[in-house]
Amino acid sequence: MSTATTDLQPLLDRVREEYLRRMTQGRGHLLLQVEQYVASQGGKMLRPRITLAAAATLGPEALHSRRTLLLAVAVEMLHNASLIHDDVIDHSPQRRGRPSVNARWNNGIAVLLGDYHLAHIMQLLDEVGDAEASRLINQTVISMVESELLQQELLAGRTITEEDYLTVIDGKTANLFATAAALGNPTYRQFGLHYGRLFQLRDDLDDHETTQWTSRLIEQEQLTLASMQEKLDI
Repeated sequence: MSTATTDLQPLLDRVREEYLRRMTQGRGHLLLQVEQYVASQGGKMLRPRITLAAAATLGPEALHSRRTLLLAVAVEMLHNASLIHDDVIDHSPQRRGRPSVNARWNNGIAVLLGDYHLAHIMQLLDEVGDAEASRLINQTVISMVESELLQQELLAGRTITEEDYLTVIDGKTANLFATAAALGNPTYRQFGLHYGRLFQLRDDLDDHETTQWTSRLIEQEQLTLASMQEKLDI
């Protein structure tokens, strides 16, 4: 999405500030310590950026609304919750070049922290009061869990097909990008889906987790995105 005339960085800074404010209000030194550790790991905030960029296409009022800010925060919270839980599932020792929460503390604390993010998302959605936004995020969470379970099944020995592979990357990654875009402007949902799919395909390629379909699918998604950009004038 083109945001040549809109500088999103000040808004992303507000998203980060609101995220931190909400996640560091809890009781207890341990919660504050763990949350500050997660926050200090940074991240590109790509998903909330997509929410803001999509909202920008509807005009300044939509872009600068309280609704857009809170939904962008919810998107970032959901992304981080999924990373924390994924590290537990995968026994990952690192995240963004530093010890993961489960490695730095333990699995129990990591699971609770991921759940804490999800609880805050529910609170945000209640504040926004948008039934469609709630439906989109809830369905995304369901899709992410179902796809993780499918991936675990595939890793246990079931023969993987191209359809299985796409189901997993769509459910775990692409659907969150699609939701992030749709929360800003529903017109961009499919663009977000294909953008997220290409993002995961390239990530798999960088991590040498390729399949016999990876290169072809990357080329296919690049063509699809180019066509959509032309039609949507982005």
